[in-house]
Amino acid sequence: MPTNPEDSLRDVAQLMNVLADPARLRILSLLRAKTELCSCEIGPITGYIPSKISRHLSVLKQVGLLHERREGTFIHYRLTKTTDPVVKRVLGTVDLLAQTDPQLQTDRESLSAAQCC
Repeated sequence: MPTNPEDSLRDVAQLMNVLADPARLRILSLLRAKTELCSCEIGPITGYIPSKISRHLSVLKQVGLLHERREGTFIHYRLTKTTDPVVKRVLGTVDLLAQTDPQLQTDRESLSAAQCC
């Protein structure tokens, strides 16, 4: 339990700050639609260069949203399982956005053609 009552609000604010970036929302939306993605699958869908993808994946990992699995030289990412109701609700909001946002819809439709290196 947080010693300072504002600690939990600070954690939520940090999560909201992380999600306040369209690139991270796009990546999270892809991971909500597919259990696991290699970083090399994200580029062709989003058009982002590898360094941008890596930077955003790193930020998502730092706040505990992602788990990585190495397979040779490839890194596969998936969402971390959480019991935190706030995180679950926020991730559910990403799904809601994907139902109405044209970019997220296009990204998710492109997942079927995505291939790992």
